[in-house]
Amino acid sequence: MDATGKNHVYIDSLSAMKRSLENSYELNAAVQDETMLLQGLGQKSRDYVTFAGYLRNDGRRRFKDITEIINHAVDEIEGCDSARASAIYLQTLRAVRLQSRWAKILELYSKQ
Repeated sequence: MDATGKNHVYIDSLSAMKRSLENSYELNAAVQDETMLLQGLGQKSRDYVTFAGYLRNDGRRRFKDITEIINHAVDEIEGCDSARASAIYLQTLRAVRLQSRWAKILELYSKQ
């Protein structure tokens, strides 16, 4: 496989990861929104209903940070040699993992 083919493998992998993260985020946000709405409608003593929580507000910003990391890596990989593309790919995986962990921690503490 030539360098261009290897680069496309990295790009396809990052694009698939981005789509997976997008679908997971949207599903989790929808479930959280509906859960909060049902809880608010079910409790008689509440004066208000929460329609959007962490995922729709701060979580969206964290999610956009992750997608920007992936988009930047894809742009870099398109114009470089195979060795550099491999390094960018690995660096991107580590950065996404770190950002995802921070997002999970922030989400956990936002519920308290």
